[in-house]
Amino acid sequence: MTNITVDIGNTIICFCMFKKNKLQKYIKISQDKLDLKELNVIKKKFFDGQKVKLLVSSVVPSSEKVIKDFLKENSICFFSLKDLLKKIKININIKKKKEIGDDRITNIIYAKKIYKNSTIIIDFGTATTLDVLNSKGSYFGGIITPGIDLSLNVLKYKTAKLPLVRFKKTKKVIGFNTKEAIESGFFWGYMSMIEGLIKRIEEEQKEVFKIILTGGNANYFREIQKEVVLIDEFFTSKALNYILNEYGE
Repeated sequence: MTNITVDIGNTIICFCMFKKNKLQKYIKISQDKLDLKELNVIKKKFFDGQKVKLLVSSVVPSSEKVIKDFLKENSICFFSLKDLLKKIKININIKKKKEIGDDRITNIIYAKKIYKNSTIIIDFGTATTLDVLNSKGSYFGGIITPGIDLSLNVLKYKTAKLPLVRFKKTKKVIGFNTKEAIESGFFWGYMSMIEGLIKRIEEEQKEVFKIILTGGNANYFREIQKEVVLIDEFFTSKALNYILNEYGE
C-alpha cells in the first residue's frame, strides 16, 4: 500500500508519496498554479496503476474543495485530516480549538509521538509559527508571526524604491547598501526574533525545550543559540503520514 499526503498551505501545496514511513517522492506546486491540468499531471505520477491511501490536510478551503472534487471525480478515496483528528487524544490548552490550523496540530501530534513533551516546533511557512508542547505533553499554545517570504514581498510592493531580495544568510549585521541592509535585516532580524521568543517561552514556562525546525527556510536557522534536535523540511508531511498509518482505517 502506498500512502499519499496532501498538505495544502497558503502558498505551497505539497504532495508526498510514502512507502510505510519512508518518503519516496514529492511534488510541490504554488497555489496560483493549481488547476486541472496540474492535478492530472500529479495523478499520472502518483496515483495511476497503484493502490493508494490518501490524506488531505488544508488551511485553504477553496483549494481544498478543488482537490477533493478532483479526487472524487476520479474515484480516488481519501481521508480528511479533520475526521482523523477526532480519533486522536491530545490535551489542547488553546481556547478556540476549531481555529487551529491543520498544519499546527499535525506538527504537535507528531512531535508528541517522537519527543513526548517539552518541545517547540518552529515552522517557517507563509507565516512563521512556534507551537509549544509542554512538560505534560499538552498542546499549550503558540505564536504566529509574518513569514519571511511574505514579509519580503510586502516590503517590495508596499514601498516605492526598495528592491525584492532573496532571503539569505549574511555574515555581518550592518549592510553597506540597500540590498545588503535588507538581507541583514531579515536574516538577523528573524534570527534574533526566534532566539528571543524561545528565551521568553522558556522563562514563562520555567522549563527547557527541545527545538524542531521545519518549513522551507528552516535550514537557515540551524545555528540558533539553542540545541536543535531536528531540522526537517518535510516534518508536516511525515506527521500526516504517521496519522494516516495509525488512524486511517
